[in-house]
Amino acid sequence: MTESKTPTSANAVPKSMKKKQPNQILNFFGSMNLAVTLLMMLSIASVIGTVLKQDESTQNYMIQFGPFWAEVFNSLGLFHVYGAAWFILVLLFLLLSTSICVTRNTPSFLKDMKQYSEKLSRAALQHQPNNTTFEGTVSLERQQEHAVALLKHKGYKTKTHIRDDGSVTVAGLKGKWNRLGYFLTHISIIVICIGALLDSNLLLKYRELTGSLEAETRTVGLDEINKNSWLGPENLSFRGSVNVADGGKTDVLFLPYEDGYLAQKLPFTIVNKQFRIKYYDTGMPKSFESDLILTAPDLDEPIVATIAVNHPLHYKNYAIFQSSFADGGTTLKLKVHPLLSPISNPLELDSAINKVEPLKTPMGKFKVEFNDFKMHNIIPATDEEKALTGHKMHNNGPTIIFKVRNDQGKAWEYENYIMPSLQEDRLFFMTGVRESQAEPFRYLFIPADANRKKDRFFKFLTLLNNPIKFMDLFTTQFPRTPDVSEKTYQLQTKLIQQLLALFRSKGFNGITEFVKSNVPEADRKQVSDYYFGQTSFALQTLYLEVLKEEGVIKTHSDEISEFDKTWFEDALNTVAGLSAYGPPMYFEVASFKQIQATGLQITKSPGKNVVFFGSAMLITGVFFLFYVRQRRVWIHIKPNAHTDLESDSTTSSSEITIAAKDNRDLPETTTEFNGLVNRVKKFNNNNNHA
Repeated sequence: MTESKTPTSANAVPKSMKKKQPNQILNFFGSMNLAVTLLMMLSIASVIGTVLKQDESTQNYMIQFGPFWAEVFNSLGLFHVYGAAWFILVLLFLLLSTSICVTRNTPSFLKDMKQYSEKLSRAALQHQPNNTTFEGTVSLERQQEHAVALLKHKGYKTKTHIRDDGSVTVAGLKGKWNRLGYFLTHISIIVICIGALLDSNLLLKYRELTGSLEAETRTVGLDEINKNSWLGPENLSFRGSVNVADGGKTDVLFLPYEDGYLAQKLPFTIVNKQFRIKYYDTGMPKSFESDLILTAPDLDEPIVATIAVNHPLHYKNYAIFQSSFADGGTTLKLKVHPLLSPISNPLELDSAINKVEPLKTPMGKFKVEFNDFKMHNIIPATDEEKALTGHKMHNNGPTIIFKVRNDQGKAWEYENYIMPSLQEDRLFFMTGVRESQAEPFRYLFIPADANRKKDRFFKFLTLLNNPIKFMDLFTTQFPRTPDVSEKTYQLQTKLIQQLLALFRSKGFNGITEFVKSNVPEADRKQVSDYYFGQTSFALQTLYLEVLKEEGVIKTHSDEISEFDKTWFEDALNTVAGLSAYGPPMYFEVASFKQIQATGLQITKSPGKNVVFFGSAMLITGVFFLFYVRQRRVWIHIKPNAHTDLESDSTTSSSEITIAAKDNRDLPETTTEFNGLVNRVKKFNNNNNHA
């Protein structure tokens, strides 16, 4: 008996079974289905990254999509697609999948480029897409010579194989570099993925997972930024922005990351020598550019350059783009008007944009955050203005944007226009307020007086806030008459005082609500008419006193102009809206000195050239695939010996099989094959008895 070679161990596993599991894993990662799926994911992500503006502030996305969808999209990483963890994982898996595919298929590609398949059997040739068999009447040697010459004339490289039975196969190959297209397209994907990973935040994700990186979410000075929020030269690639004021310099860049930002230390210093901006006649920006000075330890002399949009400054792997402009700390001289004060005592305040000022008021402690200054505010012109000026747009002039924040952290954001604007043929100073960036500004219109100022309004408001002065004025202008008792007179003056206080707090709507809450329904109309009459009478008395102090009238009985009448109505509407204006103070810009800042976007992209090289490889590979056809032709000649019985002689003949294969199924493939067959048949016909 022969010795059994079966393993004695019950747990032994054949070698073929041991190799099966790793092959399945490799087959999965190297499969076409996985590669196509990953490419589709990258395509969808690229579309999202193109359509949806990336790396905006969270607040902007909340305004655009609402809190719910903004949170959903943010959790999916759609606001930072190219830095999302899943996007980087897709790149890594695509790199792995394509590498496995190239490793497994490159030998077969190279073999296919060199292989002529001249040893294919006649049966195999008859199964090619194009094949035919016919009788040849020329000797084997001459058929072989003609086949080689014909294929070379057609551009084929040939190889001849002589079989044991005496038959000959002449194999032709043309367009072998077509296979190079497959190789280049696959390698290009690997190269592009490597370039994309070089420019990704893979290193930042690793540092975040290890706990050595944390985004800064506070608005603080550089010396207060968390040490884990700083990046140095180890960061291979980045894209960030920074604003540099005229005459200012920086060697730090801010990168948006997660819900905050990171501070990137630069190996050079940028000085903004001067920022220039040009405007169209409408006030819209036309062009802007910056004169920069770049200094670095490895430079013998600083680099002096002017950058503009689409004309960046390049230094090593860095590119410095002119991306935007902003305020660089415009200085402001302000008057803070207390809206509840009974005397005119505005607080004078010297500050600047990007500064925070503390304020102590009778209403509590506040902080004022001056955020932005805009020299031009362009809005569509009214139809009347278009007809008058011919301009489609209107410039409302400079504005300041700031926030007033109380001790509890609640903030009101304001937008105050410095110049008066025309509204319905009247001039108003506009001031907008909102409690959240998700809502639009609610505007208050302060009527301008004859001198295009706000002085009259604050005089009127101050007098309205001073009940003692009003009572002195009222009793002087309208003393008690003998037919009115002292008690009745006191009740009447007290009622007017209460009505004015109610109007000052809530406007005429406040009086209406008071009547609904305290007067029976049957008497409401009569009481409302009386209350409104008394309130209007008292307000007119106050207004006439203001006009008298200005010298517009001499006595309260003088007639006033239409302008003054209209101004009074506008002022009452403004006072009625003060209750929704937030903290009772108004910030008036007395003067300003504009300081502009250039907005720079600085990128470091070592993978950019790698991606460009990969893209060039991809284009070259696609060219080979589409324009280089791999074509194969076989001419198989089998000799026959035919005996003529009448003449008792033997004649040489052969059986010729011609086959062809094209990697692309094109209409001209059949035409070329038929032409080749006809050339061989014609050769046999012309040399039938040679």
